[in-house]
Order: sequence, then C-alpha cells, then structure tokens
Amino acid sequence: MTGKRIITLLMAVIIAVTLGACRESANGGAGEKETNIKTAGGVHVNLPESWNFESFYTIITPANSSGGYGITYYLTSFYDTLVQYDEAGKLTGSLAEKWSVSEDGKVYTFDIRKGVKFSDGSDLTAEDVVKSLKATPVNLGQYNGSYGKLSTIISDVKATGEHTVELQLTQPYYSTLRDLCLANPFGIVSSEQLNEDLTVKGSFNTATFGTGPYMYKGDGNGQTYDFVKNPYYWGEQPQVDSFSIKVLADNDAKILALKNGEIDFISGISKISSESYLEMKNTAGFGAKADTNATQTYYIGYNLSHPVFGDRIVREAIASAIDKKNIVDNIYGGLYEKADTFFSKALPFCDVEQKVYGFDPENAKVLLDKAGYRDTDGDGVREKDGNRLAADFLYQTGSASDDDMAVYICDQLKKIGIELTPKAAPMMDWFAMITGGKYGLTVFKTQGGYYDPANVISNMDPDKSMDPVMSQAAGFLPGKAQLVSEVNSSADEKRIREIYGTILTAMADNCLNTPIYYTHQVVLFNDRIADYKFTRDANFTAVQNIKMK
Repeated sequence: MTGKRIITLLMAVIIAVTLGACRESANGGAGEKETNIKTAGGVHVNLPESWNFESFYTIITPANSSGGYGITYYLTSFYDTLVQYDEAGKLTGSLAEKWSVSEDGKVYTFDIRKGVKFSDGSDLTAEDVVKSLKATPVNLGQYNGSYGKLSTIISDVKATGEHTVELQLTQPYYSTLRDLCLANPFGIVSSEQLNEDLTVKGSFNTATFGTGPYMYKGDGNGQTYDFVKNPYYWGEQPQVDSFSIKVLADNDAKILALKNGEIDFISGISKISSESYLEMKNTAGFGAKADTNATQTYYIGYNLSHPVFGDRIVREAIASAIDKKNIVDNIYGGLYEKADTFFSKALPFCDVEQKVYGFDPENAKVLLDKAGYRDTDGDGVREKDGNRLAADFLYQTGSASDDDMAVYICDQLKKIGIELTPKAAPMMDWFAMITGGKYGLTVFKTQGGYYDPANVISNMDPDKSMDPVMSQAAGFLPGKAQLVSEVNSSADEKRIREIYGTILTAMADNCLNTPIYYTHQVVLFNDRIADYKFTRDANFTAVQNIKMK
C-alpha cells in the first residue's frame, strides 16, 4: 500500500475528537480578552485543540491540513447540512425542510429552507446547495471515497427551482442521507466562495462561509483562534456568544489549563483519557459528562493469513478468555460499554441476532485441547505442527489505561497457553506494520459516528478498501465481495437487512474479530458551565450546545 493510501485511511478513520482553548492577550494574559468581550455584553468560553487550523472549508484532507484534522470536529458550529439526526435518532431536515426519493433510489429531491442567510449576509439558494455538492468530489481529489461512498457516485446535481435541488446518483445507495449528515465533506457553503471549476477560493483560509450559529472572527495567529456568533443565524440562538480555541498539543497540559481556569471546556476521548475523566469527575468545581450513545467499537483484529491466528479455533479461544466486563469496569472505570457484537445494535441495520462469545476461560482451554494445541515442552505456551501460540500484540500508543488493557489481555491469554507480547507503536508505525501483514493480532477500532456501519462494511471489499483488517472479511462471506457490492447498490430495504444479517452473522460465526468495548464521547468543564448536549454524531463538538449557568 502506498504512503498516500496510508494517510488517506488515517484521515478517514475519524475516531479522534478534539477541542480548543483560550486566547492570550498581547501582554500574555488570558483575562484581558475575556473582560473585553464581557464588557460588550457577551458570554465567552475557551477550549483547547491539539493542532492549528489551515483552512475553514468543510472538506479537510491531508492536502489542506498537514498538521492534523483541522477544523473538522467543530464544523457543525459553522456549517449546516441538508439533513441531520434528532435527539431520538430520527433523520430530520436541517437546510432541507423535506425530501423525496425516486422509486429506483437514484434521485433525491430536496426542498431547501427559505429565508436562510450565510454568515456573509448572502441568501441561501438552491444554487449554493448544487455547487456545494458538486464541489465535494472535486475538492476531495485523490481522497474521494475516504469519507463515505456517496461522493463517488454523484452523477449530477441540479437546481429545479429557486429552493429545490435534485441529487442524481449513478446507483442506489442506502446510506445516502446518513452520509449527507456529515459536515465534512457535505456542509453547505456559499457558492460565491467557489471558483468556476468548483475549487475553493483562498477566502476560506481566513473566514467561514456557512449558515451555522458561529463564524470565524479572522484573527488566528496559529496558536489561538477566535469565533463569534453568526449575526444571520436562522436557528435557535446559543447561550455562548463567542469562543476561542487555543492550541495545546499535550493532553496533560489541557487538563492543567482546565484546572487553573485558562480554559473552560474540553471535549473528546482523543483529549480526555479515562484517568483524567475520572479524576475531574471527582474534583469539586468541575463537571464531567459521557454520551449515552456508543461512538466506536474497539476490537481485536486478527491476521487471518497468519498460521496460528488464521485458525478459527484459536480466535474463539481468545474471545472466550477475555473478561471484557473487567476491562470496562476496572481499567476504564466504567466509562465505556462492554461490546458483545461488532457494531452496537442501535446502529442502522445492525440489530441482528449473532453468536456472542462470553467469558469462559475453561471452555477456551477445551477448545485448544481438542484442536491439538498442547504445551509439550512445559514452557507454558501451546504449540501445534511446530507453530507456537505466540506473537506480538500490536496497539497504538495511547493512555496508561490502553497500556493496562494490553497487559491485562496478555495476562489473560497466558493462562490458556497463548503468549502475547504487548507492543505499542505510534499511529503511522503501527499502521505500516498492519498493512505489511507483520502482526498476529492487534487492537483496532471502527470509524465511528455516521461512518458506521456503511463505510466499515464497504471496506470489506479488498479491491476498494483502505482498511487492511476489515478487507480480510470478504473471503468469509457467501459470494465474497459481491455481497458488499450488492448492499451498496440496493434500493430494497428488505434485501439490505438480509445482507447485513448475512455479513454480521458470518463475521461472528467465524470469529473474524473480537469486539472489546464501545466508546462513549466525553466532556469536561468548569463551574461556569451548567451542561452540554451531545450531538447525535458526538465526534463533532457543538459549542452551541453548551449551556451556561
């Protein structure tokens, strides 16, 4: 796999959520700026981020954000999408008041909300929506398809009226509306800021041009970025009038800044370890909140070509030997949720009855015994046909809890005669080893948010996949990758459900992976803030959902 494809996957697997901080005044203090804003009658909050922002366009790729994920996780504070999910998980309109779908599933017609303006004061029209959607594959460029399948199957987009848009696809796609919920890459922007060839004007380097509740003030210095209310916002007015994001690369520094009052709010499991969350939850004067919806699945992925871990019996034994509840309760402090199935059953099409491997270490030993794996030399490690049940256990460098989990799993498996050596590596190094097949088993995660489940299922097709772990699954499906192609082009919901049932059942029956836990997004805040409401895709930080005291 080329370096370009490696970076593409790393950008597509958005499973990190990040947030920003306070701005220091010219004389080095944080108080002057906040005082000035409050004097003007506004409420200001400060947040931290791990990287700076190079562009404020909705599409963030390695081509326009070399230092990180850019503005991605804040996009819903500046840009609206055509549709969204409400609190109950029901798909509802945002900039589109209503929509219809053709019988063949290839044409979507949207009625665009009237009276909406962009933050530059221009009116939202059907033409803005048309150009925004047409510009998506253009500005994704070589990364087209990394943010969901929809951008690869757009045939045409037409304005059929001043506030009516027709989206034409080359094929039906069951996750079209779910993909359209993603502000990156489908946030609607002012068409005046797009060139004739639909590439992005340089104006996005210094301004936001959306219909959302906030806009960029335009005074970022690479370390601090300031944002204010969009004076033309059409929706419910947020309680926070302005906010600043300060670049603090180190997560411990973020927690310290929260403690000393330099920042007010931190969001995301990429910034907040379970240790930090539990510490601050039990510290007077601070609030801690976890989302009730599952965000991602962390799971053990196997090298199915490995002489040992390619054996289903070995994988079943491993699944039976891991006490997931103990991991969740005692290593992650109950913050996450034990995962019995690969996807949470709350996700679309995933409420499927499938085999579950409960904690039963004695059964694991019996399985290995019957399969002929024996410890013949008394070293505590089983072997068969000259292959020892031993390998490095790869995982990405993370928090102390992640280290503890890896060590714990290795200890658990040692008890049934499998020797694993925990080996942590930075993300790029880890990914290079995985793509090169230099592993027996590893810890991986789904893409999370609205990418699950459709984008993960699509990645089972090895010819189109950017995921070296999931791409192995097609070989175990009836009809191989053809089943993935069929579900991606079906307009028949009944058939889609049947295919999901087949895929998820085959994954579980063959124990192609071992789900460990579902993550839940988290936030920390000081006593200025009363509460925060998570968005349905909690990877996005919605400043407009911060409730002040």
